Amino acid sequence: MNQFFSENQKGFTLLELLIVVAVIGILAAIAVPQFSKYRTNARVVKVASDLKNFRTAFMSYDLEHGFFPDDSHIVLPPGTGLEKIIGGGMWLNTTSLGGNYNWEGPDAYPYAGVAILGATAGTATMEQLDARLDDGDLSTGSFRLTPNTRYTYIFEE
Repeated sequence: MNQFFSENQKGFTLLELLIVVAVIGILAAIAVPQFSKYRTNARVVKVASDLKNFRTAFMSYDLEHGFFPDDSHIVLPPGTGLEKIIGGGMWLNTTSLGGNYNWEGPDAYPYAGVAILGATAGTATMEQLDARLDDGDLSTGSFRLTPNTRYTYIFEE
Protein backbone atom coordinates (compact mmCIF):
# COMPACT_ATOMS: atom_id res chain seq x y z
CA MET A 1 0.00 0.00 0.00
CA ASN A 2 1.19 3.48 -0.86
CA GLN A 3 2.23 5.51 2.18
CA PHE A 4 0.74 8.78 0.83
CA PHE A 5 -2.79 7.68 -0.08
CA SER A 6 -5.26 5.57 1.76
CA GLU A 7 -7.54 3.24 -0.14
CA ASN A 8 -10.42 5.73 0.03
CA GLN A 9 -8.55 8.69 -1.50
CA LYS A 10 -8.66 9.34 -5.20
CA GLY A 11 -7.06 11.96 -7.44
CA PHE A 12 -8.70 13.93 -10.23
CA THR A 13 -9.48 12.06 -13.40
CA LEU A 14 -8.03 13.19 -16.70
CA LEU A 15 -11.53 14.23 -17.85
CA GLU A 16 -12.02 16.47 -14.80
CA LEU A 17 -8.67 18.14 -15.39
CA LEU A 18 -9.48 18.70 -19.08
CA ILE A 19 -12.81 20.32 -18.16
CA VAL A 20 -11.11 22.70 -15.72
CA VAL A 21 -8.47 23.64 -18.32
CA ALA A 22 -11.21 24.23 -20.93
CA VAL A 23 -13.20 26.48 -18.57
CA ILE A 24 -10.07 28.50 -17.74
CA GLY A 25 -9.32 28.83 -21.47
CA ILE A 26 -12.84 30.10 -22.20
CA LEU A 27 -12.64 32.65 -19.38
CA ALA A 28 -9.25 33.84 -20.61
CA ALA A 29 -10.57 34.19 -24.17
CA ILE A 30 -13.30 36.50 -22.86
CA ALA A 31 -11.15 38.47 -20.40
CA VAL A 32 -8.06 39.24 -22.52
CA PRO A 33 -9.83 41.32 -25.22
CA GLN A 34 -11.77 43.22 -22.54
CA PHE A 35 -8.54 43.96 -20.68
CA SER A 36 -6.96 45.20 -23.90
CA LYS A 37 -9.93 47.49 -24.54
CA TYR A 38 -9.73 48.95 -21.02
CA ARG A 39 -5.99 49.46 -21.35
CA THR A 40 -6.38 51.34 -24.65
CA ASN A 41 -9.15 53.45 -23.16
CA ALA A 42 -6.91 54.37 -20.20
CA ARG A 43 -4.16 55.47 -22.58
CA VAL A 44 -6.59 57.60 -24.60
CA VAL A 45 -7.94 59.25 -21.44
CA LYS A 46 -4.38 60.04 -20.28
CA VAL A 47 -3.45 61.75 -23.56
CA ALA A 48 -6.79 63.62 -23.69
CA SER A 49 -6.16 64.89 -20.16
CA ASP A 50 -2.60 65.94 -21.05
CA LEU A 51 -3.78 67.81 -24.16
CA LYS A 52 -6.49 69.64 -22.23
CA ASN A 53 -3.96 70.66 -19.57
CA PHE A 54 -1.55 71.86 -22.27
CA ARG A 55 -4.35 73.84 -23.89
CA THR A 56 -5.08 75.57 -20.58
CA ALA A 57 -1.41 76.47 -20.11
CA PHE A 58 -0.94 77.83 -23.64
CA MET A 59 -4.24 79.72 -23.58
CA SER A 60 -3.19 81.30 -20.25
CA TYR A 61 0.10 82.34 -21.85
CA ASP A 62 -1.82 83.87 -24.75
CA LEU A 63 -4.12 85.78 -22.40
CA GLU A 64 -1.19 87.08 -20.36
CA HIS A 65 1.06 88.08 -23.29
CA GLY A 66 -1.44 88.71 -26.07
CA PHE A 67 0.09 86.09 -28.38
CA PHE A 68 1.09 82.44 -28.51
CA PRO A 69 4.79 81.54 -28.27
CA ASP A 70 6.79 80.73 -31.39
CA ASP A 71 6.97 77.20 -32.73
CA SER A 72 9.36 74.81 -31.02
CA HIS A 73 10.32 71.27 -31.88
CA ILE A 74 9.52 68.77 -29.09
CA VAL A 75 10.84 71.02 -26.29
CA LEU A 76 8.60 73.66 -24.76
CA PRO A 77 9.14 77.13 -26.24
CA PRO A 78 12.24 78.50 -24.47
CA GLY A 79 11.95 81.58 -22.28
CA THR A 80 8.19 81.28 -21.84
CA GLY A 81 8.08 79.81 -18.35
CA LEU A 82 5.66 77.14 -19.55
CA GLU A 83 7.88 74.38 -18.14
CA LYS A 84 6.92 75.63 -14.64
CA ILE A 85 3.21 75.28 -15.43
CA ILE A 86 3.28 72.13 -17.54
CA GLY A 87 6.33 70.38 -16.17
CA GLY A 88 9.15 69.66 -18.58
CA GLY A 89 9.15 65.95 -17.77
CA MET A 90 5.45 65.60 -18.57
CA TRP A 91 6.00 67.34 -21.89
CA LEU A 92 9.15 65.44 -22.86
CA ASN A 93 7.99 61.94 -21.91
CA THR A 94 6.72 59.64 -24.64
CA THR A 95 2.92 59.84 -24.80
CA SER A 96 0.70 56.91 -23.91
CA LEU A 97 -0.09 56.61 -27.62
CA GLY A 98 3.54 56.77 -28.74
CA GLY A 99 5.49 59.75 -29.99
CA ASN A 100 6.10 63.08 -28.28
CA TYR A 101 4.16 66.27 -27.76
CA ASN A 102 5.18 69.09 -30.07
CA TRP A 103 4.19 72.77 -29.91
CA GLU A 104 3.15 74.09 -33.31
CA GLY A 105 3.15 77.86 -32.98
CA PRO A 106 1.44 80.34 -35.30
CA ASP A 107 4.75 81.69 -36.61
CA ALA A 108 5.29 78.43 -38.52
CA TYR A 109 1.73 77.09 -38.96
CA PRO A 110 -1.65 78.64 -39.76
CA TYR A 111 -2.78 77.59 -36.26
CA ALA A 112 -1.57 77.25 -32.67
CA GLY A 113 -1.77 73.79 -31.15
CA VAL A 114 -0.11 70.73 -29.73
CA ALA A 115 0.71 67.86 -32.07
CA ILE A 116 1.63 64.29 -31.27
CA LEU A 117 4.84 63.86 -33.22
CA GLY A 118 5.42 60.22 -34.22
CA ALA A 119 2.28 58.68 -32.70
CA THR A 120 2.35 54.89 -32.97
CA ALA A 121 -1.29 54.25 -32.09
CA GLY A 122 -3.59 53.15 -34.88
CA THR A 123 -6.25 55.25 -36.57
CA ALA A 124 -9.07 53.68 -34.53
CA THR A 125 -7.35 54.68 -31.28
CA MET A 126 -6.74 58.22 -32.56
CA GLU A 127 -10.42 58.44 -33.56
CA GLN A 128 -11.27 57.40 -30.00
CA LEU A 129 -9.07 60.26 -28.75
CA ASP A 130 -10.77 62.62 -31.21
CA ALA A 131 -14.16 61.59 -29.84
CA ARG A 132 -12.98 62.53 -26.33
CA LEU A 133 -11.66 65.92 -27.44
CA ASP A 134 -13.87 66.80 -30.35
CA ASP A 135 -16.21 65.28 -32.92
CA GLY A 136 -14.68 61.83 -33.58
CA ASP A 137 -13.73 62.79 -37.15
CA LEU A 138 -9.99 63.18 -37.76
CA SER A 139 -10.57 65.36 -40.82
CA THR A 140 -12.51 68.12 -39.02
CA GLY A 141 -12.72 69.94 -35.71
CA SER A 142 -10.10 71.03 -33.22
CA PHE A 143 -8.37 67.63 -33.04
CA ARG A 144 -7.44 66.39 -36.48
CA LEU A 145 -4.81 64.92 -38.76
CA THR A 146 -3.09 67.99 -40.20
CA PRO A 147 -1.39 68.21 -43.63
CA ASN A 148 1.99 67.58 -41.96
CA THR A 149 0.60 64.11 -41.03
CA ARG A 150 0.51 64.87 -37.30
CA TYR A 151 -2.45 64.45 -35.03
CA THR A 152 -2.89 67.97 -33.68
CA TYR A 153 -5.09 69.56 -31.04
CA ILE A 154 -5.63 73.04 -32.44
CA PHE A 155 -6.37 75.88 -30.03
CA GLU A 156 -6.70 78.75 -32.45
CA GLU A 157 -6.67 79.22 -36.22
